[in-house]
Amino acid sequence: MRFFSIIAIILIVSPLIAHAGTIGTKGPEFKLADIVGKEVSLEQLKGKVIFLDFWATWCAPCRDELPELEALFKKYQGQGLIVIGVNVDATAAIIAKFLDKKHITFPMLIDAKGEAGDAYRVTGLPTAFLINRDGFIRYRHGGYGKEYIKMYEKEIIELLKQ
Repeated sequence: MRFFSIIAIILIVSPLIAHAGTIGTKGPEFKLADIVGKEVSLEQLKGKVIFLDFWATWCAPCRDELPELEALFKKYQGQGLIVIGVNVDATAAIIAKFLDKKHITFPMLIDAKGEAGDAYRVTGLPTAFLINRDGFIRYRHGGYGKEYIKMYEKEIIELLKQ
């Protein structure tokens, strides 16, 4: 009987896990500390268009992307956009110094245990998600190149209009 219970749980839970972090699904909930220790959750951001960007300090494309995301954040934050960086490799002190040098002001969270990255099924960096005001993932992007910015902006404008 126990064997069948385990199989039933696997059959119920595995499809939910398999779809976590994919387009059209609810963004997996997270609670992460920012670089000053304040806890931030996805639920707190509901009602905003969220650009959720997973990155690391050692990742060159990630470092190139951050100033571009800062420009988008400044341009659209008054319309309901929030850019959230999720660092996966450094301490708060290292990240703070790095952000100050790059003049990055959007919120930066620390995923030291990789729990949020696992929930969103992040397999490479940078990985970005655009989440609509209702908390559903509408776009997922892996990697970065200068040509991405126009695409990001188009998607952000589309979601801000909804």
